[in-house]
Amino acid sequence: MFKKMAIVTLLAGALAALAVTQPPGGGRRAQGGRPPGPFRGAPMMFGGGGPMMMLGLLNNPQVRQELELTEKQSTKLQQLVNQLREKFRGLGLQLRDLSPEEQAKRLETIKAEVEKELEKVLNEQQLKRFKQISLQVQGYGALAQTDVAKEVGLTEGQLKQVREILRESAEKRNAILRQGATGKPQARFQEMLKIRQWVNEQIEKLLTEQQKNKWKELIGEPFKLELQPFRGGRQQ
Repeated sequence: MFKKMAIVTLLAGALAALAVTQPPGGGRRAQGGRPPGPFRGAPMMFGGGGPMMMLGLLNNPQVRQELELTEKQSTKLQQLVNQLREKFRGLGLQLRDLSPEEQAKRLETIKAEVEKELEKVLNEQQLKRFKQISLQVQGYGALAQTDVAKEVGLTEGQLKQVREILRESAEKRNAILRQGATGKPQARFQEMLKIRQWVNEQIEKLLTEQQKNKWKELIGEPFKLELQPFRGGRQQ
């Protein structure tokens, strides 16, 4: 049951990241005229990594500037993001009836497909930096992904503990999200930040010094993603 919840949470976080691919001010507002989410870019920080999170990051102005994209690359990248977003529309419904193992396999396949397409637009250095930024945005929660855990050198026991921590954090986040429009967006956002900090602290306790150093190598130079308030909601 826990494993299934973890996979579903990962999917929810990945799909939520689609919100940041919308242009500022676009989309309809929630009932009552209130923005449905706390801050643009927040889903990327609080959800698990995945193909949709990658698309969200690629459409972020700060990330594009950091990658030093040429005008030609920017045009191609925008076309790619739009194409993939449309291709994966309805992914949640497709995965809903699959087993946790099948869901994970499907997401891994899609992620690999996205990375393969990115290789056609980004050069080697840009792709490396993009992956570093992606890991930084996810934080230690990225260690729940099998490939990242392997690179850092996590044991099976550590990986199991990491996923359990993420399961607990997902329950805490869901409790906050269930407040809906009854709570103030900024207050909810601050609570989400506290949960993210808790996750990082708990996972860091599990790591050896060697694993921490390996993680630092993987994430590269620090990159700060500045979040901005929503000016509009998600498109329905």
